[in-house]
Amino acid sequence: MSRVAGVVLAALTLVPMPAASATRPTATPQRVSAQGFVRLYVNAMNKADVATMMGMFSKRPGVTSIGDGEISRGWDSIRTDAQQIVGKEGTFKFTIGSIDVTPQGASYVLVVAPFTFAILGHPDSVELPAAMTLVLERSGTTWKVLHEHWSSKMTDEENQEDNGDEGNVD
Repeated sequence: MSRVAGVVLAALTLVPMPAASATRPTATPQRVSAQGFVRLYVNAMNKADVATMMGMFSKRPGVTSIGDGEISRGWDSIRTDAQQIVGKEGTFKFTIGSIDVTPQGASYVLVVAPFTFAILGHPDSVELPAAMTLVLERSGTTWKVLHEHWSSKMTDEENQEDNGDEGNVD
């Protein structure tokens, strides 16, 4: 290696470089508004406010919702599924974690967030760790859900119950 190249290499190793993995995404207006939209959506879910929730979905033919392996296609199908929570406010609670927003061009974002789903009102409340992804489209001054996907993780108790039932024949 030439002496000049060695000096340049040594100088570069001394210059502090920003750590890409340690930096947080810039809080752009797009990210902030998408995070606010997701918080409003979760709030509507916790209130079992299906009308507000469905107002947040796109009415495009390709809109989809997936929850723990069940696929709903189309706005009407998603609304039918959502109707199951009507009158059940207070029996469950979604608590959203950190909301990561990745822009997908000027009008779309991908949202990824952990959440906890709690079933309330039983002698022993149950909490399930879960995660969600949303694809949102900018529609005028707000966002609309084009696709949502929810999945939950089995608790250790559920895993033990499932494992204990294997091989048993009734």
